[in-house]
Amino acid sequence: MKRVLPFILCLILLCGCADDGKGQFAEFVKIVSTAENISFSAHVAAQYDEKTAEFTLAYEQTKDGASISVVEPELLSGIKANLSGESLSLEYDGAMLDIGTLDDAELSPMSALPLIVRAMREGHLEISWIEADMLAARVIPADDYVVTLWIDSNLTPCSAEISYKENTVVSVEISDWVVS
Repeated sequence: MKRVLPFILCLILLCGCADDGKGQFAEFVKIVSTAENISFSAHVAAQYDEKTAEFTLAYEQTKDGASISVVEPELLSGIKANLSGESLSLEYDGAMLDIGTLDDAELSPMSALPLIVRAMREGHLEISWIEADMLAARVIPADDYVVTLWIDSNLTPCSAEISYKENTVVSVEISDWVVS
């Protein structure tokens, strides 16, 4: 019995020390939530029924709102979506078109980035874990949506996936992350 007790205590301590990443994720949320400005580039792959559409987008958020600009494909370069509150509009060459609210619109590559940032700032953390030296977190930002984030040791997001009703519909590779 004397030998079993220390073994059981060690097991309990080891299980209690397992790093699930919750503390790191809370620190990441604090940084993103208090940032006045967020900007990053994103390679976005959107999965449609029979094809995948790929884009490179630039995201910029200030206290006044956010904008998402198409960088590639070159044919669409210059198209910009502006987000102010829940209102989303498209802009190209000075002309603007109001396209409704995010609540009314279905997910698109342009609306995927604001959804990811909303998940980072105010989503409900479902689970977090450490995977290949990265913090992984599954966050629920809205009904039927789940955003899975991979964040490096510097608390910089590297990639994300958006699932809708348990099907992955958008994959995002994040680069040039800046918060201030």
